[in-house]
Amino acid sequence: MTQRQELTHLVDAAYLKGQQPKFDNFRTQLLQFSKELSNGDDELKIMLGLRTALLQADLSLTIKNRIAGLPTEYRAIYDFIMPQLKKADAKTLDSYGKYGFIPLKLGSTVSYF
Repeated sequence: MTQRQELTHLVDAAYLKGQQPKFDNFRTQLLQFSKELSNGDDELKIMLGLRTALLQADLSLTIKNRIAGLPTEYRAIYDFIMPQLKKADAKTLDSYGKYGFIPLKLGSTVSYF
């Protein structure tokens, strides 16, 4: 199974299994990410978008608990994309992100290094 196929499978599974009402906005984003993967869009850009969306999925949690507090199907996506992003060249990531930071809602940022 290729990386794109596995990521598509994880996104689709998370969309189907994650039925909690507080994650409705995130589920809508998952649908969009699935469409982008199916259309052949850039995987790195999609993974960066997924990571940002996952970190913003439940803003009631502290930064340290944002991923641990998510349902298991959402954490599986995060666990899959983080090693892939760490392998990517820093210059490539900088061309997609803002100097190594992920802007979050309400003006805060999270460093991904």
